[in-house]
Amino acid sequence: MTTARDILMPHIDAGLAEANEKKMSSDAVARILFEQALRIWKESRSPEDIRAELLEAADHLDPDEDFMFMRP
Repeated sequence: MTTARDILMPHIDAGLAEANEKKMSSDAVARILFEQALRIWKESRSPEDIRAELLEAADHLDPDEDFMFMRP
């Protein structure tokens, strides 16, 4: 079964490679991707829901931090 990740990752990888060839920063690419993710979410999600999604992601940025599913 094809996933959204299967469809998008080749395009993202190609975009990053092209940006790198043209001496553009990966940060600039990420900002555009983030802008477009927000645009897509706004079509079907409330601002509060988007905010909750972003806060959840921000709370788990540290790859060395344990993810707590529930309190003991």
